[in-house]
Amino acid sequence: MASPKNAQAPSKIGPAGAERISAAAYGLLVAASTLIGLGDSAASTIIIVVLITNLVYYATHVFAYSIGDQTAGWGSIRHHLRVSAPMISAAFAPLLAVLVVLFFGGDTRTATLVGMITASVLLSVVAVSGVRLRGIRGWPLALVAVGTVLLAGFLILAKFLVLH
Repeated sequence: MASPKNAQAPSKIGPAGAERISAAAYGLLVAASTLIGLGDSAASTIIIVVLITNLVYYATHVFAYSIGDQTAGWGSIRHHLRVSAPMISAAFAPLLAVLVVLFFGGDTRTATLVGMITASVLLSVVAVSGVRLRGIRGWPLALVAVGTVLLAGFLILAKFLVLH
């Protein structure tokens, strides 16, 4: 067990990097939760719905942060567009996993489940890496890891409850 003295190391990222990590985690959660109800959909529908949903959340996120930013103007908006971009790119890996399963003959229920698992694994990697980069160590880091796994498990359980 880490003592409080060494539970937090110096941060290795700045505020913009932290925002990018948060945006990636948010994008993965949006992608995973969108995949929950798409098990009976065509591949094109899955891709379009996940991408459009992530785009809508991205635009809403940028809007909300821009109007709440104390430094108003295009510079602020460009900053939020840039640091929030991982919300969009985070959806690519789960969608690629869906397409790979479909390419190899899997059905869309299996493919969307694999996409959700992919998003969940990546969410865990992003969350734990982000917290480590912020200098968190010891039991708080373990708490983030366990919490992320529980959240991912809840999403996967929700998929089974929706589809069965």
